Amino acid sequence: MMPVPAFATFLLTLTLAVAGIAPAAVAATTLPTGPSMRLSTAVRPLAADVSLHVDPAQPQHSGQVRITLELQHAQRTLALHARELKVTSAVIDLGVRQMPARVRRLDAERIELRFATPVPQGRAQLRLDFSGGLQSNEPYGLFRRQHDGHWYAATQFEPTGARLAFPLLDEPGWKLPWTLTLTVPQGLTAVANTPVRAQSEVRAGWQRFEFEPTPPLPSYLLAFGVGPWDVLDATPAGTLPIRFITPRDRAADAAWAAGVTARIVGDLEAYFDLPHPYTKLDNLALPVHEGFGAMENAGLVTYAAPLVLAAAGEATLSWRRGYVSLAAHELAHQWFGNLVTMRWWDDLWLNESFASWLGDRITAGFDPGWRLDTAVQLARQRAMDADQRPSARRVREPVRSDDDFGHLWDPITYEKGQVLLAMTEQWLGADRMREAMRRYIRRHAWGHADVDDLLRALGEADADVPGMLRSYIHRIGVPQVQVSVLCDDDAAPRLRVRQSAWRSLAPGGPRADTAHTVTSRWQIPLQVRTPGGLTRFMLRADQDEVPLPDAACPAWVQANAGGGGYYRSVYSPALQQALWQHPQPEVAELLTDLDDALALSHSGGVPAAALLELVQRNANHADRRVVEAAARLLRRLRPALQPSDGAAYARAWQDGFGERARKLGWQTAEHDSADDRLLRQLLVPAVADLGADADLQGQALALTQRWLAGGPAPDADIRASMLAMAALATPDPARSLYEQMTERATRTADISERSAWLRAAMRLREPELKQRALATLLLPATDLTVALPALLEGAADTEEGRSAALRFIATHRVALASRSGRDAPAGWPWYFGGACSTTEARLIESTFAPLAARAQGGARQLTQVLDGVRLCAAWRQAQSAG
Repeated sequence: MMPVPAFATFLLTLTLAVAGIAPAAVAATTLPTGPSMRLSTAVRPLAADVSLHVDPAQPQHSGQVRITLELQHAQRTLALHARELKVTSAVIDLGVRQMPARVRRLDAERIELRFATPVPQGRAQLRLDFSGGLQSNEPYGLFRRQHDGHWYAATQFEPTGARLAFPLLDEPGWKLPWTLTLTVPQGLTAVANTPVRAQSEVRAGWQRFEFEPTPPLPSYLLAFGVGPWDVLDATPAGTLPIRFITPRDRAADAAWAAGVTARIVGDLEAYFDLPHPYTKLDNLALPVHEGFGAMENAGLVTYAAPLVLAAAGEATLSWRRGYVSLAAHELAHQWFGNLVTMRWWDDLWLNESFASWLGDRITAGFDPGWRLDTAVQLARQRAMDADQRPSARRVREPVRSDDDFGHLWDPITYEKGQVLLAMTEQWLGADRMREAMRRYIRRHAWGHADVDDLLRALGEADADVPGMLRSYIHRIGVPQVQVSVLCDDDAAPRLRVRQSAWRSLAPGGPRADTAHTVTSRWQIPLQVRTPGGLTRFMLRADQDEVPLPDAACPAWVQANAGGGGYYRSVYSPALQQALWQHPQPEVAELLTDLDDALALSHSGGVPAAALLELVQRNANHADRRVVEAAARLLRRLRPALQPSDGAAYARAWQDGFGERARKLGWQTAEHDSADDRLLRQLLVPAVADLGADADLQGQALALTQRWLAGGPAPDADIRASMLAMAALATPDPARSLYEQMTERATRTADISERSAWLRAAMRLREPELKQRALATLLLPATDLTVALPALLEGAADTEEGRSAALRFIATHRVALASRSGRDAPAGWPWYFGGACSTTEARLIESTFAPLAARAQGGARQLTQVLDGVRLCAAWRQAQSAG
């Protein structure tokens, strides 16, 4: 994603020819020059050789990069990206002569090279010598980590981390071949996007790894790792070799993932009718656990180790489902994003929403017993929660400044885009959608695409789809469709629908779309089911009427048939009651209706009492997914309650789920079904905590004490929740248990176990113990990347915990930020998103505003959190007044 060497060109051309594809031209599209964050389009990189000297045990690295450039006209200055790097030499090599440059920093992200005379038009090679530092506080750029006494170095370049490793032209619109050479200490192994071409000893104690040139790649997909890695050869996917690269002595823990990844690749190849685009698939398990999940680097997919490695007995059902879902997402990127790349970051959704949509589709088919075919309904819930906030943004949001990178990876990019694609597939049908996706990929393989290219491919399947999608991706907010039935004696039943923007009770709403020309209304693909059958039509006007297939006035109306439409359905009171009381065979529709009911409560349309009735009606549903949805609905009702409602709320948990939770208990049994195991994780902790179940709390304490005394460890899926309930059940004074918890957290090498102990410490009732736990964050020996998230997650469950954590951060924010990644504080407010009062909103704002101002995207993320808290507070006030 480069003048490519002959053998690589042959392989790429052969792959495409077999599939019937003409190779796309490998050239960056010339775009209008934008704000200062964009480099000049008059200079185009054609290829790059990167040579780095990396010792993971040392904080510094050095190297040389040679970039082949094409200049459209003579220039005396060139701008490049380089952050926290010292460039010691910059020379243009014209073959017949060399032109040295003076280096000047333009800003934190960019440098300028100034030459004594203009560099002539045409091709030239730029050579830069430089040095820099390995990042130690966050997994970004070229970073290092120590694990079990060994040092490792690896990369995370998306979106702009490459410029922390070496100087370059760092924009996704340039796809070029990269030739990487790494000089590393003897005894270490280096891996990268492509296979090793040569390995040699360069001097005593050092060895050099030279890698094959990559196919055309944008800079953000370049990747490598250095360390004492172990290697596990996995089941290949046809002729595609697959390996798992792990920290030392962890290769055996990749066994489950190694056994299933080939099948995921095969399912994706079948969907695209194209082979995996790259010559190998290495999966690198990084010794990180915070601020990183996985990255789709071409030929070297990276994962946080806990997500891909599981020791014997730790590969639980939830972990297996999680790995398949994550791997399917990252591997879908090999086509969506890697083979076909966005031209600029405003089309990031073409990468992420596509990988989410197709990844979930592949996961649903992997094991039908997992019943993950309703993942889009959960995505819809998360997307609409973000889209209803005053700070919401468009799916295709212009990226005009470096600060905009701080909020691109959010539910709008991922889940809203995913739901729009699922809605499109529901409208077109699976076959026509698949053919459109294949058409899109074939046309733009090895090149770039933007939203217009996508819409062109979809429009060839259905001319209504481009207009529909444009009305959503360029607009903020959630549409609502008001539904009523007209039944006259002398006419067939008709459906009357009216669209408008959904509004919450809170002041304000989604901001106006002043920066982009949009139509005044959505184009909504409605699919409506009544007893007489299915009615499909595109709602373009503010209001419309359509005939229904029913012979008589329908007893009920399902206005979101299939449950995949990105709109809220609003019924007349009679139709709403009829729908709720009608047995719905479609689980997806029921999940959507439950979420819409909560949203209607947020807008003042449904009282909390009606939601409690819905919970009880569905608490014992035959389908696990509906039971989970009912439990989540009850949990989401908690913030709206007043302190005096506590006993009634606990009874609601007991009435709906208490008996089942106590039967399941904390420990797995041989006769457990998959549904039992999954429901245990949700219901047992919820009933113990929110249902104030003394028996379950006591069992949690007894099992914890047995573990501390040397007994068996609890199941990994439920460990953290059980420890938290043990803390809650411990009578004051709880100092002895606190000491045991923190001692175990310090002693264990298992990061997930350490996090569980620390989270539990924040659930002990005594305020003094919460303060002691938080104070450990100030100790130099404390690893903030583990301890800070764990303690804040533990604090987030209660108002008392949130208050203690916020006041601690307000006092010590400078010290904490100095030991964290540059932009890590931007994410801290999200731990307090469960707050639900204007008082807490003010405390969150005063605590984090000074940090947000200094972090990339910090101000926007803080605003998003505050929007959610204030929306909840308005809902709570309305329920109290009602």
